[in-house]
Amino acid sequence: MRKLLLATLALITVGCSTVRTVPNKFVVEKRWVRETLEQPYIKGRRIHRFSPVLTDKLVIGGNSIDGLVAYDRGSALKRWRLPIKDGSEAGAQLAEDILYFGAGDGQFYAVQPDSGKTLWTYPLRAEGIAKPLIQNGVVYVLGGNNVMHALNAKTGKLIWTYNRREASNISVRGGSQPALAGDMVLVGFSDGVLVALNKSSGAVLWETGLNRNKRFRDVDATPVVDGDRIYVSSYDGALYSLGLTDGRVIWMIDDGGYEEVLLNGNTLYYSSTSGKTMALDKLSGKVIWSKDNPRGIGTAPNLHKGVLMVGEMEGALRFLDARTGEFLDEFAPGRGVTSKASVDPSTGEVYFMSTDANLFALKVSWKRFAKDWPWE
Repeated sequence: MRKLLLATLALITVGCSTVRTVPNKFVVEKRWVRETLEQPYIKGRRIHRFSPVLTDKLVIGGNSIDGLVAYDRGSALKRWRLPIKDGSEAGAQLAEDILYFGAGDGQFYAVQPDSGKTLWTYPLRAEGIAKPLIQNGVVYVLGGNNVMHALNAKTGKLIWTYNRREASNISVRGGSQPALAGDMVLVGFSDGVLVALNKSSGAVLWETGLNRNKRFRDVDATPVVDGDRIYVSSYDGALYSLGLTDGRVIWMIDDGGYEEVLLNGNTLYYSSTSGKTMALDKLSGKVIWSKDNPRGIGTAPNLHKGVLMVGEMEGALRFLDARTGEFLDEFAPGRGVTSKASVDPSTGEVYFMSTDANLFALKVSWKRFAKDWPWE
């Protein structure tokens, strides 16, 4: 009898132990979806690259047709709408409780994020198709006509401009968000050149031609600065690692891109225009892993708790194991994902814009699905 009891207890112990070693499962849950368009749009396809901006209570999205809209993150109720002709495509930057962005009407806006009230505007005299950078009270923004502007962040008053017009070049729609490194402002242009400007005067410090042989030369990606290196890509050229002081090419990967890279430790994550998502060693450029996106070019990657998030232009928001590239899950909004996903690391809430200009709210988490008994 005692042997039977011990055998039974052993079976239960082994069974429970086996069940409880089942690994966590990555789970994607849809919270809500809202339209950002005030009226249906049937005139043709537009790209909605506006990565949602998060405040404590609101998520702010924009489209390239009719403007910006803010929703309560919890209830999904609309809090305000700012109508703008031809909308805002590239995205916005939040700094010191002011939202800054360029728009399709040729104006640059500074807006109160809690109310949508416009504080000031500045005439770019070209479409605002690049995300701005705000540092130390100065706004740096590239206009769609290849003119770089430095503005006073409080008033919108012009400080300096740098003009690099290239009327003859065939270019991809988009623009480079500037990056700041010491006294330098780094920005890419549609003629395939990365330029370092003095942040106070706009004077050229150095420039490097990255792509002069391909059809689409554009350097639309945001330069990412890490120590004494810059990481940036040209659209149908390559991904480059450059020296910060002189723009000298250190290494390159012959696979173009138009979005910024993501750095995490010594690993660089990259979405290429050939439809690949890659992890590289940032020092050497050696490929750690590479995965094809089944349905189009990937958006700029984002990272949350070891999970890489990349949207497909004609498919889903994909979730990959950042270490191996292994597919974990995906969420398909209907016709594609056109903005970089924004994530709140404290809650696991993820927001993105779809091809149809809809704003999606998801919740992602790791969950254990083990049962108490092996026979259940």
